[in-house]
Amino acid sequence: MRWLVVALTVAVPAPAARAADWEALPTGSRIAVNVFKKGIFSSFAHDHEFEVTRWRATADIPDGDPASASIEVVLSASSLRDRQRGLSEKDRRKVDAQAAGPGVLDAENHPQIEFRSQRVELEPAPERRDQLRGTLHGTLTLRGRAVPTDVAFEAERDSDAWRVRGSTRVNQSAFGIEPFSGFGGTVGVKDQLVIEFALMLRHTSKAR
Repeated sequence: MRWLVVALTVAVPAPAARAADWEALPTGSRIAVNVFKKGIFSSFAHDHEFEVTRWRATADIPDGDPASASIEVVLSASSLRDRQRGLSEKDRRKVDAQAAGPGVLDAENHPQIEFRSQRVELEPAPERRDQLRGTLHGTLTLRGRAVPTDVAFEAERDSDAWRVRGSTRVNQSAFGIEPFSGFGGTVGVKDQLVIEFALMLRHTSKAR
């Protein structure tokens, strides 16, 4: 699976600020957003795989119970970089600027993209106790619009860390973004895109 992708924290008021139990750092982690081409002349265009280069991801796991976990993922809207190999550097810079611009992410007015989980749904426990699989039910906020979003994930314990992979599909139009279409609709991008992540979560006492 290609990884395109999201910082998570439960949106529940607390009497006092509290540091998260777990944190993902860029080393060993990746978040990506995949945008797919369409149209009868799409063979002359490119899919786009954006890597998010500035982000943070945290998780609270009360009493060590994954079913009670809350996740927060925060992305910098201006930090997406197109890693499509077929693009020239000039075209790459142009695509990056368009992605951050007012017609798409509008990073100037909405600098952050946020995902906050509200409920964790775990699948029946696998044979190995160091593995988890399930769905995060939460809210993705982009361009000032909050949309309910489900994120499928798999997690595996790795010594003192958790390796977590997951993905979600979202429609650009749900956030007020009109998918690109050119040349009379003969080439463009699909409304639905895929956000994917591969994170290495470490306890905050050992993350830095």
